[in-house]
Amino acid sequence: MHIDKGRARAMILERLDVAAIRLCEKRGMFPTEAELAAAGFDSDDYQQRVHRLLAQGVIQSLSAVLVVPPLLGGDWVWAGVLLNVARPLGVANALVKKLPFVTEIILNAGLPEKLGPNLALLFYSRDFETEAQFIRSVSGMEHQEVYLVAEYSFPIAMSLSNDERALLKYLVENPASDIPAIEQALGRNRVWVQAKLDRLFWTETHRSGVIRIQPQVDWGRVDNFGHFHFLLETGYKPGQLAKMIVDEGFEIVLAGRTYRERYVQVEADIWGVAELMKRIFYLNHIAGINVAGIVWNERMTVNSSWMAKLLK
Repeated sequence: MHIDKGRARAMILERLDVAAIRLCEKRGMFPTEAELAAAGFDSDDYQQRVHRLLAQGVIQSLSAVLVVPPLLGGDWVWAGVLLNVARPLGVANALVKKLPFVTEIILNAGLPEKLGPNLALLFYSRDFETEAQFIRSVSGMEHQEVYLVAEYSFPIAMSLSNDERALLKYLVENPASDIPAIEQALGRNRVWVQAKLDRLFWTETHRSGVIRIQPQVDWGRVDNFGHFHFLLETGYKPGQLAKMIVDEGFEIVLAGRTYRERYVQVEADIWGVAELMKRIFYLNHIAGINVAGIVWNERMTVNSSWMAKLLK
């Protein structure tokens, strides 16, 4: 997979645009009526917003992500890599070529420039120690951290019928499809399609699902919104810190795991420069906290190059 980054005209987002992106990250083109209502949409408005964001290039594309632990069975880990590198695109492409199940590549920009991670990857692994060793051996890294996010054990792979395998193949090849498009393509009715999506689609409450649909988002096109991580020097324990800042819309990243064995990361959605400065001011004026730097999530790319091979 080759990752490229070009210039593009900046966009102004509405709050419902961001709500649509966040819902798309969780449910692709298949949110439930309850989820739509909670986010302030009906089905038509949600789809129209997603397609408009696609046309504008804020959502660059929708991509299918296969969830390999239940799909293939066995013992797996979900792992992450945080990197500060001189050539993030080159290093990302080198890692993607060698690691078989990289799913997401995140490009960041930060201040100070070399303090926080400017590249992150998420991947599934059956041999975490060997792959972590390889990651640490790649040249061009100024700093790297490889860590476990979660562990999975599925004694047997999910049993798929030929029809279910055909549905998965269709979604991998046509990830922007909605339920009517699936009905037409596969010659099935809505009840059948919905039942199969309920069985196969991964969600936070259905972790035995084997597929997700995710938007690839270019936040670099957006002028008035950003998702930021704040690197904090603090002696507070993660639980204490979380309670102190939750009312201001911050969340602890990685359960409070420190970056560079020093900085706790907290994250928040930010609307504009004024709000960014207010958030920094707020954190800096809590006794026992110093904001050492910030990291802006610039772009998220889904690596789907390996997925079709699993469904042959």
